[in-house]
Amino acid sequence: DAGWMEQLDNLLWEHEVVNMRLNKAVGKKKLAKQLGTRIADELKAHVTQAVGHTVLLYRPGSPPTLDLESLSTADAKVDAEAKPSE
Repeated sequence: DAGWMEQLDNLLWEHEVVNMRLNKAVGKKKLAKQLGTRIADELKAHVTQAVGHTVLLYRPGSPPTLDLESLSTADAKVDAEAKPSE
């Protein structure tokens, strides 16, 4: 049944980030990342993280909800502030 794939596609368009637990689909943890990558490829998404049987998928929405540029700028600022002065 491809209904779950359509549902996942809709979730990605709506939220841009989806956390998938694949422990019922695969027995070994390393297979979860492989399966997540196959699913991501089908949906033109990206596997941003794989931990154990869990895979985090990302695909920018239209228009994008997450502003990754401002997030990376904020991270850089926090990193710069956290470094000790020399």
